[in-house]
Amino acid sequence: MAPSNKEMQRQKNCKLYTYLLLSQEKEVPDEILECAHSYDCDYPVDCVIELAEEIKGLDSESFERIVNDSRSQEARELAHWWEMHQEADRLRQTIAKTCL
Repeated sequence: MAPSNKEMQRQKNCKLYTYLLLSQEKEVPDEILECAHSYDCDYPVDCVIELAEEIKGLDSESFERIVNDSRSQEARELAHWWEMHQEADRLRQTIAKTCL
């Protein structure tokens, strides 16, 4: 059976998180690696919060080296993910202000 959109996005997030951690020479948790390499992992991992927090914690030099590396496909995907994540946060804040 083909993976759902949610499973594909979850796997992509885990791949990006793996890239980010390895780029900083940090250890990648086994469950993140498993999720990054298989749709059929035992415990699907939603690492959006961890991924966003890790990006937020980068100093400017690390951000440029890891996220804005134009030679790396993973970096370009991570940069795009980060832009979309920030825009979604802005939209959530705007909706909360106008609806509450």
